[in-house]
Amino acid sequence: MEAPPFSQPFMYWVGMDLDPAISAAEKDELSTFYSRVHVPEVVAANPGFVGGSRYELLDPDPRGGVHAGPRWLAVYELEDEAAATTYAQRNEAPADNRPKYSEWPASRKYLNTVWRLQWRHLATCGTARQLPDSIFMVGMNVPADTDAAGLAEFNTFYTNTHVPEVIEYGGYSRGTRFELHRAFAHPEPGSPRFCAIYEADASATEHRNERRSNRAPLSSGPPIWEKHDTIWRLVYKRL
Repeated sequence: MEAPPFSQPFMYWVGMDLDPAISAAEKDELSTFYSRVHVPEVVAANPGFVGGSRYELLDPDPRGGVHAGPRWLAVYELEDEAAATTYAQRNEAPADNRPKYSEWPASRKYLNTVWRLQWRHLATCGTARQLPDSIFMVGMNVPADTDAAGLAEFNTFYTNTHVPEVIEYGGYSRGTRFELHRAFAHPEPGSPRFCAIYEADASATEHRNERRSNRAPLSSGPPIWEKHDTIWRLVYKRL
């Protein structure tokens, strides 16, 4: 909440789907409670948590299924690896030893948690002068047999060439890369290893499809880059 999103060394995601049976009033009640009560309580109750923000899915991955992404995404900012480790240890402890939070509204029954992921910061390109209106998220894997040299080539190209090109064609203010630190929950076949988040203002959000259709071809990369597997491409609107 006080900290800008995606500015800390680690982050923790909670992704939730909504049951279509939920009414508009129940959804509003649930969203208000989530933003105004639960997120602040999570930040306050967990050492090293310095902020939290919420997003709603705007553009799912057109492939659907496990690629589509959860309806709601909460992003918590963590100041260091110790905070990530402490949270994981608390998560594994008996329920009586975990932080206590306010009781959710009865409409909590319409929520299904599908993502619980911790990420470690790798690199940032660009500067964000304001909170994003939306974020474009890309999750990808490299082949399982990738060696250290291949991984270094992949990361160098991704950070120094691909991210700046995506920022340019999408009109994004900043692109930040993360590597998976710990996965508590994600649909099979599991969370991608890498995630890039591109931050958009209101204009870039509104014109995103036009920009994509008119973009120049992106650069080809080293062989390992050409073998990457994109798990999801998702656009989320900040709540």
